[in-house]
Amino acid sequence: MPEKNKKAFRRIPVNLIAGPLGVGKTTAINHLLEHRPTNERWAVLVNEYGLVGLDAALMQPTAESGATPGVEIREVAGGCICCSAAFMFEVSLMRLLQRRPDRLLIEPTGLATASGILGTLGRPGFSEGVDVRSVVCLLDPCRLDEATSREEVQDQIEAADVLLAGRSDLATADQLGSFYSWANALRPVKRFVGQIEKGRVAPEFLDLVADRGATLLGSDHPPGTNPEHHEAHEHDTVAQEQAVELICDASQPIVQRSHCSPAASTMGWICWDGLVFDAQQVSRWLRELAQLPGARRIKAVLRTNEGWKGFNFADGIEEVTQRGDRKDSRLEIVIESKRPPNADTLEQTLRACLVTS
Repeated sequence: MPEKNKKAFRRIPVNLIAGPLGVGKTTAINHLLEHRPTNERWAVLVNEYGLVGLDAALMQPTAESGATPGVEIREVAGGCICCSAAFMFEVSLMRLLQRRPDRLLIEPTGLATASGILGTLGRPGFSEGVDVRSVVCLLDPCRLDEATSREEVQDQIEAADVLLAGRSDLATADQLGSFYSWANALRPVKRFVGQIEKGRVAPEFLDLVADRGATLLGSDHPPGTNPEHHEAHEHDTVAQEQAVELICDASQPIVQRSHCSPAASTMGWICWDGLVFDAQQVSRWLRELAQLPGARRIKAVLRTNEGWKGFNFADGIEEVTQRGDRKDSRLEIVIESKRPPNADTLEQTLRACLVTS
């Protein structure tokens, strides 16, 4: 059979990069993309809980690196792809698979269950074309008890082939010891348990697959039907309807997209690229937001007086990178609180960070 036809009929390797909000999944995927084989085309499907797509922007090349050929990124925003956003997940998944990448990485939101996603990949219409490889789950050893108390994280851990203590350089020896003791006691045994720093997931981890038996196809609740998980995210149906592509201009320079739910609330803004933010002032403001009670994650890609910058705040860790030019500025906060801050009030403080001529 000609090489071209062999490639057309082969199953596409697919990996899930899972973990709770703010654990560093996007950083890990960036590292994997930078170290992929130069002759391979990879695709990434990113799921964002909020209504403002940001992860794809933070995966785009930096200003210094220029364009990265051979990588295609698609987003599904406005809900979890394991439940309310399942339909858009299937549409985006099919489109990416039709483009025949050499590997597909799926980054679900930290509030999603892995079992629902694996259930979709195991269904007729998808299972024939995919080779589900490692499910890699990142956990913060400094917040292990908090993470493992959450139903969706328990599901991600159960599905994982590879368990990694992320940000291990920030953990104490006792915290790492507790992580290893807990992880190595799990049954069935994981294919690999280890630790990483700064998202440096080794590419070989992507093909460490445990014997899953029937669990790949065995989700008790097909995507979108898990009653307990869907009830917690019942707002997402409305959120998904609002998760449309928005264009800002001089007449409408800032658009707010926010929603509240029992699971987590999000507040986000899309800003016309004619607006320029003061880099130092907006950095201080984002740092203050990160200190709000219940703040789980803050991400932004903004045009500043020091160029386009990406901001990522989670669990007291701040990451700022230089980015390439974009069509708009975006930022979003995910917060778990019975009384989240007022989005209009936050927008006023956002506007105060603009450079005035």
